[in-house]
Formats: sequence, structure tokens, C-alpha cells
Amino acid sequence: MSKPAAADFAVGVTQERSAPTPEEIRSQLQRLLASPAFHGSKRCQQFLEYVCEKALTGESGALKERTIAIEVFGRSPQSELGEDTIVRVGAREVRKRLAQYYVTEAGTTTEIRIDLPSGAYSPEFRYNRAIPEPEPVPAAPAVLLLQPSVRRKRRGIIVGACSLAAALALVAAVKLSSANPNVEPFQNFWAPVMQSPEPLLLAVAHPIVYHPSRRALRWSAENEPPGILGQEPIQVAPNRLDGSDMIPVQNQYVGFGDMVVANEVTAMLARKNKSVRLRMASGVEFADMRKSPTLLIGAVTNRWTMELQPAWRFRFVRTPEMRPAIQDSQTGEEWSVTSKEDGSSPDDYILASRIRNSVTGGMLMVAAGLKQFGTEAAGHLLTDPDQLGVILRKLPKGWETRNLQVVLHSRVIGNTPAQPEVVAAHVW
Repeated sequence: MSKPAAADFAVGVTQERSAPTPEEIRSQLQRLLASPAFHGSKRCQQFLEYVCEKALTGESGALKERTIAIEVFGRSPQSELGEDTIVRVGAREVRKRLAQYYVTEAGTTTEIRIDLPSGAYSPEFRYNRAIPEPEPVPAAPAVLLLQPSVRRKRRGIIVGACSLAAALALVAAVKLSSANPNVEPFQNFWAPVMQSPEPLLLAVAHPIVYHPSRRALRWSAENEPPGILGQEPIQVAPNRLDGSDMIPVQNQYVGFGDMVVANEVTAMLARKNKSVRLRMASGVEFADMRKSPTLLIGAVTNRWTMELQPAWRFRFVRTPEMRPAIQDSQTGEEWSVTSKEDGSSPDDYILASRIRNSVTGGMLMVAAGLKQFGTEAAGHLLTDPDQLGVILRKLPKGWETRNLQVVLHSRVIGNTPAQPEVVAAHVW
């Protein structure tokens, strides 16, 4: 008997792809970098592109924290990086943006998935396995008439199986909770929002931005040929300008830190099938906050943060030197930062609040830093069970049903806030 041809053996065999090719990965990487999840962060784009290229060229072993700090974040090779958390913070931000991308329509239908595993800087590439089509349900067999004793026995088997399944599910839930003790307090913190039939109202700060006048722009163009439109600083002698050259523009801009909070809270709640309404605080009416749980984003540039804070222990004030500060109204202690004229600062203070019995009659939350860095850190804190859960577990018992305010401090490294630490808290 002659042997069958080699081709005969391949008939009916499905060839399964084991891993995407470098060309496929690079194509998917470019789609990721251009997506809304990454479009707003040049630093995250650079981080993800760098680690992917290193992995694709077989240099995963070079993906060390120090190397990334130097080549991506511009740290000096001679600098001491022992307490510099910029790479870890950057990796955490990339992971969050990847998670945001994969819950979008483009992310759920993508053929290739790129992940950055927790605790590592080497990315993983794989195909998104399609969910197999359900097998056709066979036709129901003819109904047999069973004796009563047989029916009782079968009913007992079914009830027992259901009870066993419920018990296993309960055990799994308990194991999950015990494996990460921060999950339960995190869920309790957000419970009033999740239990409300109304969407969470995100009231974003509305800073006043000053545009240069047209004559200032003309004078600047005479002194310095214009580069990219709107991206060059004004080049005009100070004595030629006066107050009329600063044009106030209201209700058209949002700060980067405020955007991070809105984005991360929206993404976190979307994964839990909870909707939000996004509004500028200047357009929110008091009646709106009576109807919906509300998150006030931003401090002195948020109308409602400033109007409602007299009832709180921790409040935002300005020092005699016109620096923003958080003040303890009971002790008079203040926390402020020293920043340069361009807004940069080596650190920031944050106020995170959850007030169940607010003067609005509804549940009120606050996420705000003295500067944008602290507000950005507040966004990470409120949506991360490991960050928020650790803090909540140290609060007095019964905090779950009470009002609470927490003041935190965060270092700022390369315009990126590090994980904050608690400096004061109040539960009532």
C-alpha cells in the first residue's frame, strides 16, 4: 500500500497562530498610540513605544528601571535614582491607559493585544482569541413520565448541585476578598455612588485662561518669526504691554489634572456598568447636585468647591503670599507649596473627600490638589483599590457610613506626581 501524500495529512487540520509577527505588533502599536486613551500623554506614548521596540528587537533584558529612567524620562546617568519613582509611576499610567483602551469598541475588537504585566517592564504580545461559536443545541428528547419517587430523587440532585455551585461561588468571593484586603474598603467607599439610580455627576473646574491680544501677537511676530501656530511664547518687551493685552477666556479650558480625574473615574465606573455625566462646574446648578451623587474636580478654580467648603474641616485658602493652601479650620494648620511662576512645583497637597450628608442633600465627593499635579494624583488614588484601600483601612471603625476628608502629600518628579501619603484625616 502506498503512503498518502503529505498534503493528505493536512486536510481538516486548523493551523493555529501561536504569536503575532513583529509587523503585526508594530501596526497594532501605532493604532494604540493614536487612540484617545494615549493621545493625551506624550510620555505614555514614548514609554510604551520604547519597551515594545526593545522587546521586538530581542532586548527585553535591557528593560531595567534605571535604563528606562535615563532613555525615556531623560534622567542623567550620574543621578541617584534610589527614591525616584518616575518609572514605576509611568508604568502604572501606561497599564491604566491600556485598560481604558481595551474597554472601548476598538479595543474589544482588536486582533492583537499588547499588555504590560504588573511588576514588569517587558510587554506581552498575543492574539485576541475569538470566543467560539456556541455548539448547536440538540433537539430535546422525548419527555418521559417518571414515577414520583424518581422525580423526587432527581429534584434533590438538582437542588444539591445548585447549593454546591452557590457555596463554591461564595468561597471564591471570600478568597478574592481575603487575597486583597483593600478591595472591600474600596467598594464600600464607592457604594453610595454604585447604589444610586442616578449617574455620577462630574463637575470639572473652569479655570480662567488669558489669551494675548492681537497686537501682542503682531509685535511678537515682528521680533521672532512664528513657529508652530500657538506653540511659541510671546516675545515682546514687558514695557510695551498693559492689562488690555491679557484677554480673559472663561469656560473654554480644562486643566490636565482635572481631565485625568474625569477620564479615570469614567473608565473605572464604565467597567462596573455605571454611567456618568460630565459638566463644567460653572454650568452646574445646585438642584443638579440634589438629584445626583456629585464629584467636584479641582479646588480654587471650581465654583462649587469654594462655595460648599465652609461646612468642611479642611478647606482651600490663599496665604498672604497668594499661594494656595489647604487649611485645618479647627487647628489653623496650613499645607502649601512653593511653585515657580511657570507653575512647576517639587510637590503638591491633595484633598480627597466623601461627604454623605452634604448641604446639597445628596452624596458629594471632592478630588483636588493645590496644583494640577495633586489633582492628577487624586484621580489615580480614587480609582486604585490598592492605593485607596490602604488609607481607608486605617480610618476609625464605622467610616463606611460617615463623612470623611483626607489630606495627602505627593512629590512631583518630572511633572509627574508620585503616590501620595496621608498627612491628616477627619471622619464625622
